[in-house]
Amino acid sequence: MTTAATTGHDDAVIRAAREVFAEQGMAAPMAEVAKRAGVGVASVYRRYPSKAELVEQVRIAAFRLVIAEAQAARAEESDPWRALSRFMHRCLREGSGIGTVLPPLEKHHAFSAEFRILQQQVAEVIEALVEDAKLAGELRADIDWTDVLLLFKHLNPALPTGEHRRAELRARYLGLVLEGMRSEGSALRGPAPDTAEWRALCDNLEA
Repeated sequence: MTTAATTGHDDAVIRAAREVFAEQGMAAPMAEVAKRAGVGVASVYRRYPSKAELVEQVRIAAFRLVIAEAQAARAEESDPWRALSRFMHRCLREGSGIGTVLPPLEKHHAFSAEFRILQQQVAEVIEALVEDAKLAGELRADIDWTDVLLLFKHLNPALPTGEHRRAELRARYLGLVLEGMRSEGSALRGPAPDTAEWRALCDNLEA
């Protein structure tokens, strides 16, 4: 049975792992993750036997956050453009962890069924936000849902400064990006990623 203490422990480890692997890559020791999470190394290994599994769980946690933010935006914002804008701002807010650039996993890594199910749900909820905004005539026709997901990575690079300042910069440049996504914009160069390309980029496996 999952307890509040167990959930809190897992959340702390996931946050720590996201930070450590984003900063140091897969060479980072699990001991550093444990230290930053404030737990013992043995405790981390009991729950996450390998670095690859821990990285996958970091990404699963991000998927869940994306889905929750998309669902809340659609439910609470009657205007489709405001819903899409809110969703993107919330995903890039301070400490969200969404869009953090993690190191690639080994090319033979086999993702869990949970990962694949949530990955598909992410695609569906973001596609719904994008299509709503297009139908309302507020989002340019050549934007695809895959563009939105890749923008999270472009807008959240590793920077040598604290998370508060990084969040300020993400919000600043997201404002510029959103203006470019309006329906009045000139045609974009090149096609959006197709679903297969997005999946490959999302999997983030070694070449």
